[in-house]
Amino acid sequence: MERVLLQVTRKNDRHRLEDWLGRAYQIILPDQEHALEGDFDLVIIDGPSLKRWRTKVRVRREADEPVLLPFLLLTVRRRGSIPARHLGRMVDDVIVRPLHETELQARVANLLRMRRWSLDLKKERDRVMKLAVTDDVSGFNNTRYLHRYLDRLLEGAPAKPTNVCLAFFDLDNFKRLVDAHGHLLGSKALREVAQTVARFLGEEDRLVRYGGDEFIVILPRQSKDEALVKMARIRKAILATPFLQKDGIDARLTASFGLASYPDDAKDKRELLVQADRCLFQS
Repeated sequence: MERVLLQVTRKNDRHRLEDWLGRAYQIILPDQEHALEGDFDLVIIDGPSLKRWRTKVRVRREADEPVLLPFLLLTVRRRGSIPARHLGRMVDDVIVRPLHETELQARVANLLRMRRWSLDLKKERDRVMKLAVTDDVSGFNNTRYLHRYLDRLLEGAPAKPTNVCLAFFDLDNFKRLVDAHGHLLGSKALREVAQTVARFLGEEDRLVRYGGDEFIVILPRQSKDEALVKMARIRKAILATPFLQKDGIDARLTASFGLASYPDDAKDKRELLVQADRCLFQS
């Protein structure tokens, strides 16, 4: 049931709105100490409340973006006043006294329909954005995400450098598995490897499939010694894990690693990637 906040000063107006809307919606009454806080889908607000809480209205609307949190202004028509002057900036619709139930129901339904559309659009936007930075094979991050994340970690450097370790690793002789079992099972094995590695990663750590059987692990705010310990655990886990068991195959894989850190080994993103890749090549 959608929730309607009645940020209305006059009790008679609130009681009438409760009677008209209470059968179809969950009605939330105003809390003067915590005005416009909480979860709701529509706000019906009168002129005095809008004047009093103008800043909070603006802040709350901005906080919910890009989802629309609609505001319906309940007002009166005065000589020389333009009730619609707040439209777009502060509210999304205006209803002028005297109130009529049919008109109110129609305006509320229309605003809630707009909110549902905006929620659907945000879900689709989030899905598309996730797809844009997700690797199809491993189900983890792709190189587009890699550059975004590193740029975010390294911004502000070198003024306030933050330790960032980066490890390349690839699977040794992975081509043998593909030649023996085919590309589809090879892709499945890559996904299982990624899932194995992910078990050892912290909240800020990120796993990126760089291409083929090559991966990158990003380890923010960790020293090189800490990163080396974590990579050693991952290497042992890959070695100890039988892959493709559900397909009747007991595939055993090993991996080679190369690790570099910022700012110790590199002064920027490009050099960090180059140094880690060089270490992997030596490995």
